[in-house]
Amino acid sequence: MRMTTVFGALGAAAGLLLGTAANADPIKVAVGYVTATDFTPVFVAKEKGIFARHDLDVDPKRIPIIVNIPAALMSGDLQIGAATMPLLLQSADGGLDMQLVSGGARHLQSNSKIALMVRSDLKIEKPEDLKGKKIGVAGFNSTMDIFLRKWLRVKGLGDNDVTRVEANFPQMPDLLKAGTVDAVTITDPLRTIAVKQGVGYVFADYAAELLPDVLMIGYISNGDWARKNAAAIKNFRASLDEAADYIAAHPDEIGPIEQKYLGFTSPSRSNWSTTINASDLDPYIAMGKELGLYKTALDPAKLIMK
Repeated sequence: MRMTTVFGALGAAAGLLLGTAANADPIKVAVGYVTATDFTPVFVAKEKGIFARHDLDVDPKRIPIIVNIPAALMSGDLQIGAATMPLLLQSADGGLDMQLVSGGARHLQSNSKIALMVRSDLKIEKPEDLKGKKIGVAGFNSTMDIFLRKWLRVKGLGDNDVTRVEANFPQMPDLLKAGTVDAVTITDPLRTIAVKQGVGYVFADYAAELLPDVLMIGYISNGDWARKNAAAIKNFRASLDEAADYIAAHPDEIGPIEQKYLGFTSPSRSNWSTTINASDLDPYIAMGKELGLYKTALDPAKLIMK
């Protein structure tokens, strides 16, 4: 009887300890995103309780301009944020301690969403016809801008052969319609919308021509926070992978979630992947060096948290 009482007490104590561990407070993570369907897995993981099951209390925060995300990470307003690869490299080149902690979306030639679109009343038959034309890009030194400049060089044209002007994605169909620009570097869903409206036509899938499979969007973090929260980052990736599987299995549930966080429903899905490798940064570093964007020697292996 005494032994039974002792073992019973030990079992109860173990249960209390296990219960305490299982009910530990989840790690709070503010995740910055911009208005694009590349980040739909974050919204689904939040809405479907996937983050919670992975011990994360995630607060998705929409950031109007993606270039503001590194500063928010360094100040602690965000713990994880969306980033293009040029943004990561430019931040590192500027001396910020940034780590790529997860992949987000890849751009594949087999499912191209990015295009150089020409306004409908302008006839462009070959790249040389772009000489002297005005092209809207979503920010100087953005991914779209860098890809365009490299693509023009491949086609025998240079920066001075066209006039590049900054234009926000939502404005691009209207700019084409008004004739303010001759072409734009556009992406879905606006690419699909512009074609349906008849304001422009796809002249070239220029990004896919350069790189048929490229990491387009990832998630970055303040290096200090990332190193102290390796488990949370692992759980963040696992949550995104689970959310991507959920999207594939429940496509009819995704529209309302996108509407809530983005204000629109996408006609197509991104190619989501959390996988990251140093080689994902190599083409961006090479193009950046060719275009004179970076002042320091950038080591991709030091910018990625496995």
